Amino acid sequence: MLKSGSRGSDVRSLQKDCVSLGFGSHLGKHGCDGVFGNGTKESVMNMQKWLGVKIDGIVGKETKNAMNKAKNNAGRKGTFNFNINEFKCKGTGKMLASGMHYELLLKLEELGYLLGNKPMVVTSGYRTATHNKAVGGASGSQHLYGRASDIKVKNVSPSEVYRVANIVFAHGGVGKYSTFTHVDVRGYKARF
Repeated sequence: MLKSGSRGSDVRSLQKDCVSLGFGSHLGKHGCDGVFGNGTKESVMNMQKWLGVKIDGIVGKETKNAMNKAKNNAGRKGTFNFNINEFKCKGTGKMLASGMHYELLLKLEELGYLLGNKPMVVTSGYRTATHNKAVGGASGSQHLYGRASDIKVKNVSPSEVYRVANIVFAHGGVGKYSTFTHVDVRGYKARF
């Protein structure tokens, strides 16, 4: 059980989970420091409310199980800051039956946290083959498999988004364009 006053790697892991699900903004200046202080408690309580579990600021079995379920279902149900509908094909409104890859959404939340929790817009998520071809996407585009997103972050330049995305998506794809940034979870490093 983790609660106010707890310290160590388990707390740091909890704080990273809070970030991945969209509750990092409450962690304040200390971030993922491994100390369960007021910011962590606030983050946990807001997350518990979103998860629909007892709101007590204590991370026991019920909260931990709900967090794990939410992380595993992020690609079908979204996270706190991302509605899965934002990732539907912009040309057809369709979505893969399995949804987006859950890791993509969790990493987008981490990216948003590191960029100061500013609003992020998904300009392209999943693409059907027809829409991918219509927009000039690569024939093997990660968008076809629900593993990619093109994004814009309010008041953050695409070059700064690209710089931070290089860290968050270290084992994925990151592409820098003049008006947006491409990120994906392909499983190996690719830069363009």
